[in-house]
Amino acid sequence: MLRPGHVRGVECHACAGESDETQEVSTGKEIESVGRLYTIKAIAGKGKGLVAATKILKGTRILSEVPMFRVPRDNSDIEALERIVAKEIECLNKDQQRTFFDLANIYGNAHSRPLGIARTNVLPLGSKASSGGLFPEASRINHSCRHNSQNTWNENIGRLTIHALRDIEEGEEITITYLAITSEYADRQRFLREKFKFDCKCELCSLPRAQQKRSDARLREIQTIDSSIANFFWGGLESERALHLLHKMFGLFEKEDIWDGSIARAYKDAYDIAIESGEKPRARVFAQRTYDTRRLIEGDDSPTTMKMKRVAEGLSAEEPGLSGADFENWLWMLPS
Repeated sequence: MLRPGHVRGVECHACAGESDETQEVSTGKEIESVGRLYTIKAIAGKGKGLVAATKILKGTRILSEVPMFRVPRDNSDIEALERIVAKEIECLNKDQQRTFFDLANIYGNAHSRPLGIARTNVLPLGSKASSGGLFPEASRINHSCRHNSQNTWNENIGRLTIHALRDIEEGEEITITYLAITSEYADRQRFLREKFKFDCKCELCSLPRAQQKRSDARLREIQTIDSSIANFFWGGLESERALHLLHKMFGLFEKEDIWDGSIARAYKDAYDIAIESGEKPRARVFAQRTYDTRRLIEGDDSPTTMKMKRVAEGLSAEEPGLSGADFENWLWMLPS
């Protein structure tokens, strides 16, 4: 849904003289197709959202969508932004325009209606992307601080993908996160209220106060560990201590029901630490786990997944003949 950002001049992608393949544009009408894993319906207090039409298993690619159009995000000139969005809409056919104007607008009279809709619904095309995409279906996916799906821009296929982070039951709402990190309750509420104009009442934000405090403490500890891991690469932390901290972080992830890209990033940190320390047997295991996690949440065709597959396959190192808890103790350099 909303990803506030700035834009700059951009050609009208729907009108540009591109190949048939690159002209593929989503209309938002695919929800009527047979075999869809989800339906779009009204969600109490949230407008429209995506709801599982059947049980969706962990790792399933729920949706793969091309943008209706793209809008660069690094221009603070509102008038230029208005012109860009207007030009893009002019290039859409009537069905696409109806789909666009059916999307939410949280900005009221602060902008023109087209710009308000675009700013409300544009999703980033990558974590450091200078542009965002308007996705008629993915843009309807609502937020949860304890989300059950991962959204990823896949540059290889030119599509935004949504993957299930866990099993999603039939009738359950499909959710993503609008947060860069899952911070503690007060910070989440403040950010979502300021940037997205709503008070979050998700499962995590609706915990009783005592449980909320315990959750906040765990989330703070995750951020503290994450900051500490950076010290390893500056020479301020021993590899054994760094791996111990990451092992503890995984325990906190499990308690907080976090299964998104944070898992893959933590495994990648462990891989980098093992490589830096000359621990190739451990590095191979962590590379494989990074690959397995990326494959689960992004798919086989994701650039990051493919890169980690090559890394894991390129490492050959003999592992100890251990299993179960003994193997994990060896892997994380824990006491036996």
